[in-house]
Amino acid sequence: MFRFLTCLLVLFAAFAVAGPAPAPEEYAALKAKFLAGDADVDYSKLRLGHAASPDYHPNSPDSLIRRKAVQNALEAGQFGEAKTLVEHWVDEDFLNPFAHLGAVRVYKELGDAPKLAFHDAVVDGLFASICRADEGESVRRPCRVLSIDEQHFYLVMNGMMVDGEYGQTCHDGQPCQVYEVTKMNTNRHYTLYFDISLPLAWQEVRRKKAAAPLSQKP
Repeated sequence: MFRFLTCLLVLFAAFAVAGPAPAPEEYAALKAKFLAGDADVDYSKLRLGHAASPDYHPNSPDSLIRRKAVQNALEAGQFGEAKTLVEHWVDEDFLNPFAHLGAVRVYKELGDAPKLAFHDAVVDGLFASICRADEGESVRRPCRVLSIDEQHFYLVMNGMMVDGEYGQTCHDGQPCQVYEVTKMNTNRHYTLYFDISLPLAWQEVRRKKAAAPLSQKP
């Protein structure tokens, strides 16, 4: 699967930047509103604007470490430590859905109703924007994601168990990650399609930047 996805990097990098991202000034306004504590934003535009910005850094390798650290602190009853961990995470990765999901749990334990309401609304907004009602179950309408975390978040929130996954090309040439899943409360089986053009394009840009100094050597 890794080799398959790697081969797709060059072919589909240009596709990723051609999506309906908002203009930089619109994204800046959306981000400022969001960071000021207003969860009533267009999450699709906010996510796509972020993916087109210099701050975009998908698939952070320490995301799972952060998730486990927050979980361990909560299970140990160390709510102050969990609060510090989750606030640093949100500050550094403000659209990571698991960071906000962790914040919901932390602020529920701390009884901080305003912050709980904010992060709860963010979780709902991110979830709704990752896959719309007509997306995900067809190669013609894959869910467009910014990161592996968004894929896993969508599966977790839907209560789905992964039976298998692989890469393939979806409609119009999007590189897709495909999951065979079972919805645990109904035992119904699904095939879900995620358009991973954006993180793949970011990886390709990074690869070219890393290779550039080597190609310039005599």
